[in-house]
Amino acid sequence: MNHLKTPFIIAIGLISFTLASDIYAASFDCAKASTLVEDVICSDSDISTLDETLSSSYRNALADANNASSIKLEQRNWLKKRNLCKDKACLQRMYEQRINDLANVNPLPKKVGDCVDSSIAEKVTRFEGAVAGEAGGEVAVQFKNGISLYIQNIANFPDTENADKYMFSTNDFLKGDKVKVCLQELPTDCPKGDDRGKIYSVSNYKNNMSFVGVDAWHLCGGA
Repeated sequence: MNHLKTPFIIAIGLISFTLASDIYAASFDCAKASTLVEDVICSDSDISTLDETLSSSYRNALADANNASSIKLEQRNWLKKRNLCKDKACLQRMYEQRINDLANVNPLPKKVGDCVDSSIAEKVTRFEGAVAGEAGGEVAVQFKNGISLYIQNIANFPDTENADKYMFSTNDFLKGDKVKVCLQELPTDCPKGDDRGKIYSVSNYKNNMSFVGVDAWHLCGGA
């Protein structure tokens, strides 16, 4: 893999020194990180979260696609380009674009009112190992078509302050459940190319339970 130049090495050293006792989770074992880019992924919570999201999106795209070999080739080419990054901003752009590309392999509706069928892949907290409902423990439901939705509210569960805790532990929405995902609202007044903040409703076919979620922790124009 490509090694990065001196300024980036210095930056990595500073990050590692500052966060030596606070290594973030990633899609791989950070104890085995072998490149400078992997060190950044393990040392920065934003990039680590993107790395985990991409890993899930990639697995889901492969599971649902008819052209798995093409997706694998695209992923290998993407990794080569990612490893040329020299700073966090570059990594963030690379990850966000790849996540968007994988989501479009099995796209969700783009027009308000349109719906697609999907299934729940897993439920996760924003930071791995965080307690659901506490800081960093905001819950996202991940779907087979590669998108994650952070919980806004749950039908028939008016206690919105404890919605994350409920969603994480409830049997009302389980891995493998077939659901209908409908686009309810598009974000407005967003910077060009940044459309985070799309709001979806999700209805479970097995019990008619539903919730509303948003497709990004940071809305458009945010960090």
